[in-house]
Amino acid sequence: MQDTKYMLSLTFNAPEESFNDPNEFLFAGKSVDDLYFAQHMNFKFFGMQPLPTFACFDVMKNPNIENDFKRLEAHLVTNFSE
Repeated sequence: MQDTKYMLSLTFNAPEESFNDPNEFLFAGKSVDDLYFAQHMNFKFFGMQPLPTFACFDVMKNPNIENDFKRLEAHLVTNFSE
């Protein structure tokens, strides 16, 4: 698996503003990637290289599905086009 690339695609019910903000109670300034540190370290152990993580936020209370699809398409084009 050496030099294999991976990408996390995540869905949260928390709003995006809940992350990267030290004043937020639950995540206390942690980023999405901080929350998935263990998974990143597992992949690193196998020699895999990360691509930027994609995340959708606030999917139950304030879904923005059309925009999420557009963002995902742009993310895939940016990271997988040759």
